[in-house]
Amino acid sequence: MRQTLSSKRGGALAATFVISTAMVLVCTGILSHSLTERKINARHELRLISKNASEALAEYGFAQLRHKFDTRTNFTLTSLQPGTTDALALPDPSLFGSVLDHENSQLVGGTIPDYPTQLTFIDPNDPANEFDPLKGQAVYARNIGIYAKAVVNDPRGGTPIESYVSQKLQVRDAPLFAHAIFYNLDLEISPGPKMEIHGPVHTNGDLYLQGIDGVDFHYPVSTAKDMFYGWGTDKRAAQGSGGERLQNGHVKFKNRSGQLVSMKVNGNYMDSNLANWREYASNRWNGNLLTQEHGIEVYKPVAFPNYQPDDPSTHDYDPINSGHALIEPPVASSDPAYDPEIEKQKLSTKAGLYFSWDVETGEVRAFDRERNEFDISALQGSGSDYLYEIKENAFLDRRRNKWIDILDFNVGKLKQLIENTDTSIPSRHIGNYDPDVPNSFYHPDQKWNGIVYFETSTSSSNAKDQARLNYSGIRLWGGETDVAGQGIPSRGEDPGMTFVTNNALYVRGHFNADGTLHGTTSSYNSAIVPEIGEVPVALYGDSVTILSNNWNDSVTSSKPGASSTEVAAAIVSGLIPSDADNNGKSSGGVHNFPRFLENWSGRDLYIRGSLVCLYESEADDSAWQINYYSPPGRKWGFSELFLNGTFPPGTPLLRTYRRVDYTDLTKEEYETAMQNLPW
Repeated sequence: MRQTLSSKRGGALAATFVISTAMVLVCTGILSHSLTERKINARHELRLISKNASEALAEYGFAQLRHKFDTRTNFTLTSLQPGTTDALALPDPSLFGSVLDHENSQLVGGTIPDYPTQLTFIDPNDPANEFDPLKGQAVYARNIGIYAKAVVNDPRGGTPIESYVSQKLQVRDAPLFAHAIFYNLDLEISPGPKMEIHGPVHTNGDLYLQGIDGVDFHYPVSTAKDMFYGWGTDKRAAQGSGGERLQNGHVKFKNRSGQLVSMKVNGNYMDSNLANWREYASNRWNGNLLTQEHGIEVYKPVAFPNYQPDDPSTHDYDPINSGHALIEPPVASSDPAYDPEIEKQKLSTKAGLYFSWDVETGEVRAFDRERNEFDISALQGSGSDYLYEIKENAFLDRRRNKWIDILDFNVGKLKQLIENTDTSIPSRHIGNYDPDVPNSFYHPDQKWNGIVYFETSTSSSNAKDQARLNYSGIRLWGGETDVAGQGIPSRGEDPGMTFVTNNALYVRGHFNADGTLHGTTSSYNSAIVPEIGEVPVALYGDSVTILSNNWNDSVTSSKPGASSTEVAAAIVSGLIPSDADNNGKSSGGVHNFPRFLENWSGRDLYIRGSLVCLYESEADDSAWQINYYSPPGRKWGFSELFLNGTFPPGTPLLRTYRRVDYTDLTKEEYETAMQNLPW
């Protein structure tokens, strides 16, 4: 049958209609799918925003908790309860923008456990602790939970998206003497003879390393700043004894296998100047050398501000020497400088036995912790049966270049007074016993806590008299443990003694040791192994000078000859930084950290303890030089008492933090956690 033109056109029109309809349907489907995909993508983006917001809230909670623990010491189980002044606060809404539903989001801190009574050992063999700067140490650890809920609104009107996370802040307090060497300032090590350090080392400043015969670190080393090869100053006059050349011995740290690996490679020293330092150090020493690039932060005693060195761009010498407050006398609450949290941490506040010496009048007074005063006039005199003696111009300190007024303090006599009090004899007890007066004498069984503080001051307003205060000092003697009438006072559940003064401290002769010296190759190594019955001791001073067992006040105008001497104690002292106030002098380095005044040539000094520098010296601000002494053979080690967790009374704690146990929570898990909190 023959088709007409109109019928062909009708068929084409129908086909066009069908195709167009199909295309519309396809396009509608594609558009619908595209819109659905877009909504899915938008919701996924909001979920990511919510997830990131919950993590950010937890991080904000960490910052708040850290500030609280940095500046305070006392908390209760429910200190962080919502609605209280200590509760964690959400950040300002402007920080997250309008997408976060600030009103329905939450940030909650968990319970704060009681202070632990047992130390927790950070196992160095646990792979999770490989880059933990406290591995191999024992710490007091508390875990505080943080819970965060982030609610994000859908701008298209969809259901809000919620994310939940929890994580714990581990607050870790490490005893100060858990380190063989701890510096709050720059740490410089540049010995001539080989130096081996068997204990953890940390500095809050930069770490400068070199050695003629080398330095070996057998335990982890960390710095809150950087590690460099060379001197701690660019000024030639302040490099060593003055213009010394760089030393080119090996400096070694252990790796994962326990092998000592040098920082010297093909004649070059690998340090923080390397572009890929973080990765290089991690791969070479496996966490046994950590710097700020690895996240190491400042460790400091609780409540004390950070030390800040002098700003050389200003005219005045003005470091923030905050650590010195640890050894200073208490401050009256009416004083503008009073800070209750710092006062709690001062050793003068904690002392169970407190002495004061007015260098102008010569008056010496004694108090207990409650500041009840005791008459000690019967204890002043010369000889082993007296507690103290004042000697004007006793000897010439050639480092300070002044004749020193000294108060000799007999720790052997103090041992008798504390351990064997006899109220029937005036010279056998502290005070003036009167049975009708409750506080007429010092009750060691009730008052003694092992911490002795000796304040030195002057009552004179005369400038010359006040200057004289800087040319005085406290000298300890009578600490040899195998001599009758000598030794270290120790009583009660916290054995040992901590002696603290805000003045220069001198230590004469064998101290907390019997003077029988065992070489470093012996299994009884006097630099490490404690003697039978040894108690832990700490000595704090503005400066600490070791005088040998051969010291004689009458021959100090020249360089007197020393004898080999043994000291078993942690030493906490200040120093004068390299080129301080443009003085052109070196700090002397840790190998000259204890001060000397004798010719030790051919003689050894054994120190079994810990070396700690928390502050710059203020009372004795004399700079280090080499012309007034010859150094001893340095047989210095980390006491096994400290290594095994036995520390002197009142040992300060260094607070650090670690994030642990991060967990994404479901809504049900979060709500259960909230219900389980005890409020």
